[in-house]
Amino acid sequence: MSYYITRKFLEAIFGTNPMMFGLPIVGTGKSKRGVSYTIKVKGLNPRQISQTFWRLRHTKLIDIKEDNNGNIRVVLTDSGKKKILTYNMDTLSIKTPKHWNGNWHIIVFDIPENKKTARNALASKMRELGLLMFQKSVWIHPYDCKNEIDFVASFFDVGKYIHHIVTKNMTNDDLLRERFDLPKS
Repeated sequence: MSYYITRKFLEAIFGTNPMMFGLPIVGTGKSKRGVSYTIKVKGLNPRQISQTFWRLRHTKLIDIKEDNNGNIRVVLTDSGKKKILTYNMDTLSIKTPKHWNGNWHIIVFDIPENKKTARNALASKMRELGLLMFQKSVWIHPYDCKNEIDFVASFFDVGKYIHHIVTKNMTNDDLLRERFDLPKS
């Protein structure tokens, strides 16, 4: 699922203020499977909206609520609010502590070919965040980046293919220290 689609969907529902209560859903009705509803977002086709909506509900970032008047609204859950407030994809960055603790943070992934777009988007975002490609699907960073990478991975729906490794020892780490402008050992 593309970042653009998810962003456009969330902006249509919550605008630029994620604390806003939510958007009324158009065309609600009852069916055998529960409440049916239609959400219209300018510039997105119904399939894109449906997939994005399902993924956000499945990960419990949004929910459907009915108010006292019978209006049904899409709302951010508490975890959704935390995610949006903590991780804005455009301003996402890895915090750099004053002192490096000597750990190398290695991200390893094996994302299937049918998720190539997500894999490329993930690699692009990791490069943007300052990770270094060690091998094609192995990336390294000197500072803790687990939360940021987990967020990006869940955003692109590839979290189950990503693994984090933390190690103190790396062969030839002097080259990495130089690349990341860290003190020599």
